Amino acid sequence: MTDGHRPRLGIVMPDDPIASELHSPSIWLAGRGRTDVDALTLLSPMCGGHFEDDLLATGDIERIGPVGRELAAQGCDAVIWACTSGSFIGGLDWAKRQRDDLARSADRPASSTTLAFIAALKALGATRAHLLGAYPEPVTSAFVKCLRAAGVSVGQSRALGAPDGPHSFMLPLGDLLAEFAASLPQGERDVPILIPDTAINTLDRIEAFEEMTGRVVLTANQVTLWHGLGLVGADTRIAGAGALMALDPAPESHAQETT
Repeated sequence: MTDGHRPRLGIVMPDDPIASELHSPSIWLAGRGRTDVDALTLLSPMCGGHFEDDLLATGDIERIGPVGRELAAQGCDAVIWACTSGSFIGGLDWAKRQRDDLARSADRPASSTTLAFIAALKALGATRAHLLGAYPEPVTSAFVKCLRAAGVSVGQSRALGAPDGPHSFMLPLGDLLAEFAASLPQGERDVPILIPDTAINTLDRIEAFEEMTGRVVLTANQVTLWHGLGLVGADTRIAGAGALMALDPAPESHAQETT
C-alpha cells in the first residue's frame, strides 16, 4: 500500500470451544515479522458438529453475515469465512453463493477456507491432491465432491472420524500424517496433501510436515490466512510457513471470482 493504509483482514470463525491459532492472527503474523498487515477474528454462532445439517446451519448467511458486517465496521478491507466444512458441505455452487452473500453483507471482498484451498491449488499449478480429512466419512466425501467440481482430482482420501471441532483439535496429527504419507504412491511426490478443518492448529508445523512427507502440505488455517492476505492486497509470502507461503504473490489467485 502506498497511501499509508495498513490493510486489515477480517476473519469469521465458528464459536468452537478450542484454542485456535486463528483467534489472534495478528500475534502470529507479528511473530513472523509481518507488522505491515493486521487481522481481526470475530466468532459466529455454530450449530452442532461435523454433520451435514449442522454444517449447513453453521454456514448459513444468517449466522455469518452479521459478523462480516461487524468486521467491516471495524475497518476490515476483506472478510474470509474460516471454516472448511461449513463452506463446502453444500457443494461448490453453494460455496460460491455463500461467498457472494457474505461479500454483500459486509460490502467487502469475501471468500472462505474451501475457496482458499482451491485458490492455493491453482497457485501451485496442482490439479490433483491427496486428502487427510478430520471429519467423518460423509463429510470428507462431500469435500472430495466439492474439489472435483472445481477441477481437482483426489487420489487417496482418509476420514479420521472427528465428530466436531474439539475432537479435531485433539488429533495426534503428526503421527496420523506420517502414516498417511507413507501409504501414498512414491511416484506422485508433486501431489499435495490437504488437511482441512480450521479447528486444527498447524501454522507453526507446516515446514516440519513438508519435510517429513516430502510433499507440499496445505492446511486449513494456512490457506485461509494466505488467501485472506491476498484479498486485502498484502504480501502473501511468510518465511517458514510452507511452500505455499513461499510463492511469489499472484493477485489473480485471490480474485473474488475464485472457481
